[in-house]
Formats: sequence, C-alpha cells, structure tokens
Amino acid sequence: MSFLLTLDQSVFLFINHLWRSPMLGVIAGFLSGIGEWGAVWFLIAIILFIREEERDHWFFAPFIFSAAFGWILSEVIIKWIVARPRPSETIGAIILTNPGNYSFPSTHATLAWAMAFLLSKEEPKLSFWFYLLAILISLSRIYLGVHYPSDVIGGALLGWGIGLLAMRIELSIRPRKRKRGKS
Repeated sequence: MSFLLTLDQSVFLFINHLWRSPMLGVIAGFLSGIGEWGAVWFLIAIILFIREEERDHWFFAPFIFSAAFGWILSEVIIKWIVARPRPSETIGAIILTNPGNYSFPSTHATLAWAMAFLLSKEEPKLSFWFYLLAILISLSRIYLGVHYPSDVIGGALLGWGIGLLAMRIELSIRPRKRKRGKS
C-alpha cells in the first residue's frame, strides 16, 4: 500500500510541477472553474436540447440525478468517510487555488465523467470532445495542487458509474415512445 501512495504522490508532483507558467495556471483555473457544480455540462446539455428537433421532456432527468447524486455521494458522504487530506506544500505541492475540505474523491472529476458519459449517449459524434473535456477538468485539479491522481481516478470511476446508473434508471422509468404511424 505504501508503494501505491508513493506512486500517487510522485505522479501528483510530476503533473503539479509540469510546465509551470502563468498562462497554464489561468487555463487550469478556467477548466476547474467551468467544472464547478457541473456548470459547463449543463450549458452543453441546454445547447443540445435546444438544437434537437423533437423536444424530449425527460432529457434533463439523468443530468439532474447524476449531478445531485454525484455531489452528495462524493462531497457529503465519501470524502467524510475517507477523510484523506489534500496535497500540501510540505510534500512540495504548488497550490494555486483554495482547496476546501478533503481530497478523495474529486467531485469535479465525478461530475465531469458522469456528464461526459451521459452526453456521449445523447450525442455519440461528440463523445471524444466530451471525454477530452472531462480529462482536462480532471487534470486541472492535479495541476492546481488540490487532488492526487488517485482522487481524480476515483472520481472518474465514480462519475462514470453514476452516469451509467442514471441512464439505466431513466430507461427503466421513461415512458416508451410510440412508433409513428402505429397506434
């Protein structure tokens, strides 16, 4: 176990110290900021909803479920059970933002991966871009010095699972569409 913690800290320090520049700090801060509360994902979902020819009243249900469940599970339950301290300057971390409470899992990564999963199911042609954005938001948390790689990986897996659960729940309770021309 100590090997994994040492590896986690080493990878953290590598990413956290990678290509230090004021511009990258601003970009990482921007990515982290748009990931806050899943805001960028809801904006993308709204754009996709408006763009659709046929409005689906169930469209936002899995997004709202995933955001609420992901936040509660990550921020309110798991972080307080695990109680993992965030990276600190004592290990050499460069901390560029106010880190808040505990570290594991990354709520930003949880929400990003849940939303990327759901949006990819709605708009498969854009899957690459949704997952790229989730990766960049997740990496920004390490670069800003507030999460270890395992926090981000844990959040990504949690988010992906929540997205899958939300999609399955939606499919099980959603009214079935009638085929056109049939009664």
